Amino acid sequence: MAEVKIVQLAESDLEEIWDYISANNIESANRLIKDLIQKFGLLAENPQIGRTHDEFVLNLRSFAYKKYIIFYFPIENGVEIYRVIHGARNVEDLFEDFFKGLES
Repeated sequence: MAEVKIVQLAESDLEEIWDYISANNIESANRLIKDLIQKFGLLAENPQIGRTHDEFVLNLRSFAYKKYIIFYFPIENGVEIYRVIHGARNVEDLFEDFFKGLES
């Protein structure tokens, strides 16, 4: 069975998504999070189906689901989910922050 690792940033993204949607409809929020997690499993089984984003980070891939973009890295036996963001967000700024975190 393929492995899905979810980094802390992605966990925080999922919590924020749930909080935002659940303010209006808890059932919809639960369903969306469940669907996103199912997509993580699909990606783990088929890590090459997403788009490449080497322009941001080497080996980074993305997969769009509804209004959200799942950013992930293929790993030896699955995927590592890096971020789950709304498609309207500025992706370039998001990855500038990635590199700021690597600076000493």
